[in-house]
Amino acid sequence: MSDVHFKSLDLNLLRVFDALYAERSATLAGARLGLTQSAISHALGRLRQVLKDELFVRGPTSLLPTPRGAELGPAVREAMALLEDSVGSPAFDPLRSERQFVIGATAYTCSVLLPGVMRRFAEQAPHARLRVRGENLSAEELDRGRLDMILGAFDDLPPRFAFTPLMDETGVWVIREGHPALAGGRNIAALAGLSQVLIAPDDVFSPPGRADSRLKRQNRWRELSGGTTGEERLIVPDTYSALAMVRQTDMVCVLPRRLTDTGAIGGLVTIEPERPIPPVTLGAVTRAGEQGPVAWLLGLMGEAAAAL
Repeated sequence: MSDVHFKSLDLNLLRVFDALYAERSATLAGARLGLTQSAISHALGRLRQVLKDELFVRGPTSLLPTPRGAELGPAVREAMALLEDSVGSPAFDPLRSERQFVIGATAYTCSVLLPGVMRRFAEQAPHARLRVRGENLSAEELDRGRLDMILGAFDDLPPRFAFTPLMDETGVWVIREGHPALAGGRNIAALAGLSQVLIAPDDVFSPPGRADSRLKRQNRWRELSGGTTGEERLIVPDTYSALAMVRQTDMVCVLPRRLTDTGAIGGLVTIEPERPIPPVTLGAVTRAGEQGPVAWLLGLMGEAAAAL
């Protein structure tokens, strides 16, 4: 934004821009700010005039940001968050908070980490709520403030995000009870030649065209663990889909070790890898510089992970 643009810009218009970027609707943005749809449209018109860009165009079901609007969105959100922190309450009080936290997490993370988180959450923030989303996660949802954090393992992050390590995880082979291959005993040799299930959830921070880093990690785990030269017959997006397939077929899979301690693998047998599998670091991705409520929740995540 040029100096001329900034000097002529009513900073209240940035609140409107921020709401439009998050809601993609003039009606919803107005409800969020307590303004009429007409007032929102008028403010957007002034922004367009000052910035010399449409900023948003009408799509099939919602407003869509122009390239310039998409560029401004995360920066405006970060600036608004800083202002809100500066003029808001000096400290977050979880005992009084009625906030709803929204995080992105896989079924595996929910099973392993969130029970410990929720025990602490219920005690320290009795009036707050935690919502977990497992689908349609994206970096943009973090940018727009619709997610407070995303839990998982990530290889590359844009600099506007921060990654907080929580725990290391490794893998173990699973095979169904009664599998014909177990007739000779429950050992790594039983897996030789068996078809495999791989787990490859969508990587929300991978740009289009990049090979799925999580699928590569699964392949690396499989190669290092030894015991099977079987064909990769199926790729699924989550651990519980893999569990269902292994439980009901003759395929095998390398699964996160902690999942085998939750009781989720009834009807399955674990087999130790031939060689130790290098651990993968799981953690939380947040917007860089988060303080207050999100920093508090991140602290709970760390406490729960340390107790595992």
